[in-house]
Amino acid sequence: MKTQLFKARDMKSAMNLVNDEFGEKAIILSTKKNNGVVEVEASDNDDVIESHKKQVEDKKKFSTVFNKEINTSIKEKVKNHDNISYLGKKEYSKSSQNKDNTKILEKIQKELESLKEEMNSMILTDQSGISDKLSYYTPIKLRQEKFLPGIINKLSYSYIGKNLEDGRVSFFRELSKKLASDDFSRLISAQNVFIFGNSGSGKSTLAAKIASYLSDKRSSKNINFIDVTNSSTGSSDVLRSYSRVLGFPIKDYNFFNFNESGEHNTLNIFDFSGDINFGVQKMKEIKNSFPSFNFCSILTLPSGSNSEMIDGLSKKVSDIRPMIAVTKLDECWVGAEEFSSLALNNSRIGIVTGTKVLIDSIIEANENSLTKYMKENFKGV
Repeated sequence: MKTQLFKARDMKSAMNLVNDEFGEKAIILSTKKNNGVVEVEASDNDDVIESHKKQVEDKKKFSTVFNKEINTSIKEKVKNHDNISYLGKKEYSKSSQNKDNTKILEKIQKELESLKEEMNSMILTDQSGISDKLSYYTPIKLRQEKFLPGIINKLSYSYIGKNLEDGRVSFFRELSKKLASDDFSRLISAQNVFIFGNSGSGKSTLAAKIASYLSDKRSSKNINFIDVTNSSTGSSDVLRSYSRVLGFPIKDYNFFNFNESGEHNTLNIFDFSGDINFGVQKMKEIKNSFPSFNFCSILTLPSGSNSEMIDGLSKKVSDIRPMIAVTKLDECWVGAEEFSSLALNNSRIGIVTGTKVLIDSIIEANENSLTKYMKENFKGV
């Protein structure tokens, strides 16, 4: 059984050290911050615990101070003056009482000053607020910028111990690492690309952009659009238009041979029409029927989507785990809420793109590009 001083960068870490060393029996004797480090004095010694509890109880009872001093004063007066009888005794008693009261008040004042100093050295805060010169303001600013509390808490290690601006940039960097997909390189060499998403999310436009991008990248025109529709709809007018402009043919999904691997330099881009439920259903059918068929899946997500929409989409595609393509970036910017929701759902962004431009309009969403985007668009409130 012993008394020990624990040091850590925040209160939570310090308390974890105490619990690991002493368990639930431990009592905290004091807490203070010293040069940005939290110091917690704790003990599991029975004598120390009992003594500390008694001291705390005594300090809580201010009446003890009053009663002790008043009783002492009365006893001294009775002892010194009970056997004294002289003219002017009332005046003497009044003067003596005033002096005694002054001493009592001075003693009380000293006790209050001592308690005040002890309270000032205590830390009553969460782990992000240890130093008002460092990082306590960063999570508040991030909340004001509409980042969700869940991701702010999850990435708190990125800004703790840094000033506001450095902490924000560090938070952006860590969030970008979490969001950036490593599937973009896979897209470059893929033979089959599945593009799906909700109606109006820019699937056909993205299919045309990827075809144009990979055609230049591979120096090849051996690219096919595969139109995946249900029985009640025909080929997409948008996809047919892009097919004519780019010179890449559209093939019917129903006649596609999934058992043939195809030529090495051939690229098949599948455009799943309709809503996301249709696309997910068809993709699962292909996976179950042709387990050896390899493809790279891309979910189109229009910028400006709210967290509820992202949460719903993420649940529907959890088995597929596609790369995210943020579309229509020239119509609406990607907000902090979107980035937060995507990160909390473990989604990965691989592509960001606009709507109006077809050639050279695909940007790889890596750590650096996402961090740069956040720095330029989230400049504080």
